[in-house]
Amino acid sequence: MFRKFAIAVAALAAMATSAEAISLGAARTAKPQASRTVAAPAGYQIFCIRNQSECRGGGASKVAYTSGTVALLRRVNDAVNNSIRYRSESAERWTVGGTSGDCEDFALTKRSRLIRAGIPAGALRLATARTSRGELHAVLIVKTDKGDYVLDNIRKSIVLRAQSGYRYLKVATSNPKVWQPARAGREI
Repeated sequence: MFRKFAIAVAALAAMATSAEAISLGAARTAKPQASRTVAAPAGYQIFCIRNQSECRGGGASKVAYTSGTVALLRRVNDAVNNSIRYRSESAERWTVGGTSGDCEDFALTKRSRLIRAGIPAGALRLATARTSRGELHAVLIVKTDKGDYVLDNIRKSIVLRAQSGYRYLKVATSNPKVWQPARAGREI
């Protein structure tokens, strides 16, 4: 069983080197992508193999920035930050809805809850970044018509991406199985 799983992970990693293969079913558009794709974090790839329903995209690529949207984002951010106890993991194991976990578990749980609350998956982006101390970190970014907002387990408030103080490394696209390098000043 483990051998089959390891082979599946190796095959997925090999596919990630091909821009065609990494799209993993991304809808074709008339407008070509402006940048190259990169492999999603290994733990996220394994998570998606095990939890395909949690790795779907679709819907609008941005949401309207309204008082209702902001209230929902704050409610979910606070609820998840208060329901999961931070625990550093040595292995890269991504999960949704646990009682303890590290930054990617917070981000995945927030994504899942926002989708269930009606936010389109296409407007939600998982991202990896470096903190001001150089630590690797994962957050959820919500794309709105007023900018990209970061939901984070480190801070209570929701801030614009440019105000987060992070150096973003890579970010999921509207299809969460397709990731791109994050570049300063470029829309994600």
